[in-house]
Amino acid sequence: MTKQELRTVLRERRKGFTEEQKRANDRAIVEGIARSEVFKNASTLLLYAPMEGEINLLPLARIAQKQGKTIAFPRCDTKTNTMAFYVLEEGVRMKRGAYNIPEPPPESPLCVPDAHTLCILPGLSFDLDGNRLGYGKGYYDRYISTFPGATMGAVYASMLVRSVPTEAHDVPVQWICTERGMRDTQKNDNAAQAPKSETTPSRPLRERLRELPTTLRTVFGGKGEVKPLHLPPLLVLCTYLLLLLSRPIDRHLLDRGSEAVGVILLQVLIFIIPAIVYCKLRGERFSDRIRMRPFRPEHAFFLLHLLVVMITLSLLSSILTGGIQSLAGNFTLYSTFVAHTSTTADVIYAILAYAVLPAFGEELVFRSILCAEYEKHGAGVAITVSALFFAMLHLSYAHFLTYLLLGALLACAMYTTRSFLAPVLLHLLYNVFCLFGQPYLSAFYVNAGSTELFLFCLIVLCLLFSAFAAGEARKIYHLHAKRNADSSYTTALAWRRLPATVAAVLASPTAAACLVVFLITATVMLF
Repeated sequence: MTKQELRTVLRERRKGFTEEQKRANDRAIVEGIARSEVFKNASTLLLYAPMEGEINLLPLARIAQKQGKTIAFPRCDTKTNTMAFYVLEEGVRMKRGAYNIPEPPPESPLCVPDAHTLCILPGLSFDLDGNRLGYGKGYYDRYISTFPGATMGAVYASMLVRSVPTEAHDVPVQWICTERGMRDTQKNDNAAQAPKSETTPSRPLRERLRELPTTLRTVFGGKGEVKPLHLPPLLVLCTYLLLLLSRPIDRHLLDRGSEAVGVILLQVLIFIIPAIVYCKLRGERFSDRIRMRPFRPEHAFFLLHLLVVMITLSLLSSILTGGIQSLAGNFTLYSTFVAHTSTTADVIYAILAYAVLPAFGEELVFRSILCAEYEKHGAGVAITVSALFFAMLHLSYAHFLTYLLLGALLACAMYTTRSFLAPVLLHLLYNVFCLFGQPYLSAFYVNAGSTELFLFCLIVLCLLFSAFAAGEARKIYHLHAKRNADSSYTTALAWRRLPATVAAVLASPTAAACLVVFLITATVMLF
């Protein structure tokens, strides 16, 4: 039977469904997709507007929006016979387009798919190997031929066929979902539909641990509603509480002369171990999102210019909030541990304990993990939220503005270079400056004796190197465009909606708990 003959037969078969049967099957398919791991792990969802007789997956868009996923729908270009997906922003209505199919308006942002994008394809039928029988135009075949993410076909079980006639350009989907369950077409067996046996051996502990994030999301979401945005603040709250618990150890370490060694161990406990556990619980695919990759050599000038901006901006904000006297004194970590650099051994320990480990541990939690979790709402939201949590980490009203600005700049460095190691290097160099450079800068100011000249030089340096950094960033983004680099944070968000979106993201019990810990601790430290 040819494709056209098969289409005719299947169209007639589809007309035999009653409205009640169709609604029940559609609902079962939506629920099945929502429960699947491939859906839960996706940060972007590509859907379709159903035509007559097609499975209605629009309720899945509402589920995805509640989970913070980006939703996009296709627009067809009949002149080139190509298709692209565009983000459907909240509150925007679709309009009739090619073939009278609803599609996002022309001003909608283009959706650039990545490895964490799930595309659900419509079709008259699929076979068990994932081969699709479409409507003959070839739009989806051309689109998914270069698609980097996961593909899924939604089809009624009675519409499945033994074999779909294929051609050289046809690309099978990786998953098929019917009202009876999910099938991985890359496996020979259908584990999703296999009945459970009473003699089935217990699953390994590692497999059960991977299900813990889902359980936690369900608990925090309430009534079975999954709200994964409650999880990142839980990691942040854990670091805050561990940091507070470390404060009583301060005096003990000083008395025994082993502060640097203790600070090293505490930072491993406070940041690195919780971050590793969090990534493990989020699943193997989450590690792909935290940008554990080196930055390119051509990014060096951008990072150097941004380092000068960070130093001058932090000095200016410190003077603004604490006066010129805030520049005096030794470098302290979290206003608790004081760095000592009197001997060569002290210098080595100080660099490791007060520069290297804070840079890696804090960036792993507050840039790498938090930005990966929140960027589905837009890079602006990820930068703002991660900077807010980073500023609250230091549990001080006086230093809040300084660390808020530094956190935003470090996040910008990560997004510009597409590398987690870029903010780690910046953070490390900034800490080294605070350890060894800031005392000399303070001495220079005292000897110069001119506050106005000192501030003028800082402002000029900050503005000048900000311009240099912006120019280098523009070059880097131009190279990204030439290489067609994956952005991994393609959700567009108007600036006017940023405050409301940030407030919505932070409106969770765990985020509120982080704020309460910060307010109470910072207030107590005033007295």
